[in-house]
Amino acid sequence: MKPFVEKTDEELKSMSDDELFAYLDAKAAHLRANNTIKPLGSYHTKQFAAITKGSALTTEELKRAKEIGRIGDDEYSNSIREATERLDLKPVDLGVKVKKRGGGWVD
Repeated sequence: MKPFVEKTDEELKSMSDDELFAYLDAKAAHLRANNTIKPLGSYHTKQFAAITKGSALTTEELKRAKEIGRIGDDEYSNSIREATERLDLKPVDLGVKVKKRGGGWVD
């Protein structure tokens, strides 16, 4: 597999549509393979939907954005969980007490 090479703005402007879409697909595959992207969470998907649609955003579209974001949040949480399991971290006792909301202290 040949390495991915970034194109300049001039090269991108001179590409045909088919070449441009092939380049974008290759770039997306490269970013995924190198774990340089993470899925959008619900906050960002709702924000993006609101920015792009504005006041024309329907309730169904907002629910769909939340659903897509929830999937992204779950994927991100799972990747963090898997990374911490690989590190095999042990709990550390710092000897600090924490106050609970209703009162009382926890070690």
